[in-house]
Amino acid sequence: MSSYPSPHYTPKIDGMFLAAILFMALVGLVLINDWLAPQPRAAMPAKSSADQAVAEPVVVEPNSQEIGSGRENPPKPANAQAFAAPYKQYTLTQGPHGFSYGHMAIDIAAGKGAKILSPINGEVTELYTDQYGNPTLVIENKIYRVTLMHGDYTVQVGDKVKLGERVGSESNHGYTTDMFGQSCAGRNCGYHTHLNVFDKRVGANVNPLNLIDNN
Repeated sequence: MSSYPSPHYTPKIDGMFLAAILFMALVGLVLINDWLAPQPRAAMPAKSSADQAVAEPVVVEPNSQEIGSGRENPPKPANAQAFAAPYKQYTLTQGPHGFSYGHMAIDIAAGKGAKILSPINGEVTELYTDQYGNPTLVIENKIYRVTLMHGDYTVQVGDKVKLGERVGSESNHGYTTDMFGQSCAGRNCGYHTHLNVFDKRVGANVNPLNLIDNN
């Protein structure tokens, strides 16, 4: 008889062999799935408050007022319009006069040696004795030109003065008279301050009493 199998022969598959093949296929699928799956990333540790302070510094914008000045609040400019009498207390001894020599001045007195105060915020621009022997002090700013006469003045040309700052003492130097019109030269009389104000805005002398009354 021939040893070749019959054409209708169906070989038998061993059960153990089939189980081995299925097991290997299953293992292969598991390995392929693991290889294709995305790898998990390690969680980043939370930043401590100290780390955040280092990593994210706070930027403080400088105050524009402090740059270059070194001051938190720079001083405000002096008020050029401010005006006050040259004495804290005084007596009006003569109303507006002096028109013949270009003034609209008043005479006020507080007593021999009384403090004379600057009527404005400004600068001393002139200090001289005129042809009549009158000591003359001129203080001015962008609005006023103030002329004071007859006193003992303690400031110098170029000094910047504030309103109410002492600029001298009341005296009777120059052309001063008593109540009878007699010269006080060498006599104990006639102590006062001659006050004249020129307003640069109108280009003319103005009545100092109006300024004193309105301030």
